[in-house]
Amino acid sequence: MKMILSLLLLVSSSALAHSDEIMLESIASALDSGNALVVARAHAALDRLDDGAIPGLREVLDQPLSIHSRSILAAKLGTILSATLANLDAAVYEFAAARNRARPQSEDSAAVGGESARAERESARRKVEAIEQQLIAAGLQLGSALIHHQDLRGIRSSLVQSVHQRLQRSLHSQMKNRWTSWSDPQQIRPADLRWISALLEPLGESSDTDAVAHRAALLAIGQLESLDHEQILDARRWLLVLGEHGQRALEEWVKQPQTSTIPPASRREWSVRNRLRVPARLDTESTLSLAGWDQFEVSERLEAMIRLRSAYGDRSTPTLDHLARKDPHPAVRRRAAELLSLLGDPRGARILLAQRQVSDQQFEQASRDAVLRAASTLRDSGELEEALSLLEDLALRLTADAEVHEALGIVSLRLRNLDRAIEELLRAISLEPSNSTTRYNLACALALDGQIEPALTALESAVVAGYSDSQHTRQDRDLESLRGLEPFETLLERMARR
Repeated sequence: MKMILSLLLLVSSSALAHSDEIMLESIASALDSGNALVVARAHAALDRLDDGAIPGLREVLDQPLSIHSRSILAAKLGTILSATLANLDAAVYEFAAARNRARPQSEDSAAVGGESARAERESARRKVEAIEQQLIAAGLQLGSALIHHQDLRGIRSSLVQSVHQRLQRSLHSQMKNRWTSWSDPQQIRPADLRWISALLEPLGESSDTDAVAHRAALLAIGQLESLDHEQILDARRWLLVLGEHGQRALEEWVKQPQTSTIPPASRREWSVRNRLRVPARLDTESTLSLAGWDQFEVSERLEAMIRLRSAYGDRSTPTLDHLARKDPHPAVRRRAAELLSLLGDPRGARILLAQRQVSDQQFEQASRDAVLRAASTLRDSGELEEALSLLEDLALRLTADAEVHEALGIVSLRLRNLDRAIEELLRAISLEPSNSTTRYNLACALALDGQIEPALTALESAVVAGYSDSQHTRQDRDLESLRGLEPFETLLERMARR
């Protein structure tokens, strides 16, 4: 009863969102309770933790805990860190957009917005730095979350990649300061092995590293054999982080049935799921068995892959990425890349582009649509440089595609590369003259470039072609140089009457 009252007070405390180490120790203790109500209260307390709990969770996870409660607390920290990494990526995209807005249109012109734009850029930069420091406070525990985050989302832009690389350098520095060598893996605490697994060298590059990774993988497999749900989920995440090290240990485990009480089919299921990079949290949600994957016909693989994508959406991206790169069947690789691209993931688009010759005839419609979808998603999330890169590669394949040139023009417009934007939009109009939206975007590019008369002409041609969104036109900052001009107001009235 005393423990129950303690948890009740803990859950009701307004300071819970920023729990200190003592509170988290109480939660850890309660997770091991035999009282179901106490355990439920502890989970409720965990659910309410936010990123303010990162340092406290790090400290508690560094203390002696049961494997069960450690698995639960580690999963919570991973969830918080994943959300914080997503916030970091978003902040980087905001900074990139603010930097573009603050960039002069030419050497002889000031940035659109001047001092205000530069202040916005600096504010965005400070936000990125603040989130970076928050993540670094997680210590080595960040490594696993970083791998899972990149597995799920990929590295979409070079700017995000550079920020992630800074985090990784900080983690490696922390690790080297604590362990100068791996001479005796048995002397490393299991809790430490869990976190340094994300920072080890690839399989075969160092015998010392291989020995450390092998011990970590055996500990993870031991958690699989515990039949404890939380430990199994933690072990799955751990083995994914170990990469090829973890996969080799799993395959050895599958081949040695006499050493395990786990049924062979279950061991094969875990091994295949690990190889296909299926996220651990999907194990309890999926009724689709993958144990026989290596014996599946191509049609069965395609069906299983499509079912995974349909059921789990963007949570299937690690598996789709793996299949798009490594499946032995070209049809599976191509379809996986298309599905990945349709989810807005540029990894699939790059694979599609790399698989094709520079030819309109050889580039399938489905692949073209998938790359355009990925580029559109990147553009709308502010990842403009990455979207531009995909579209430039696509334009090499499809030289006379109006939609591709229009997309290039819009991205160039947002990057304030106005000469390129005007060129691409004019090319798109020459290929598809009836597209009113393309003509409107051309008017925006010309207006930003200070070409007032051509901008008004382009806007009028958009209205003639059917463009009628007067409210958007009236508020569009790209058309600021046209406001108050009689022809512009006349065009607004014509749109409003439609």
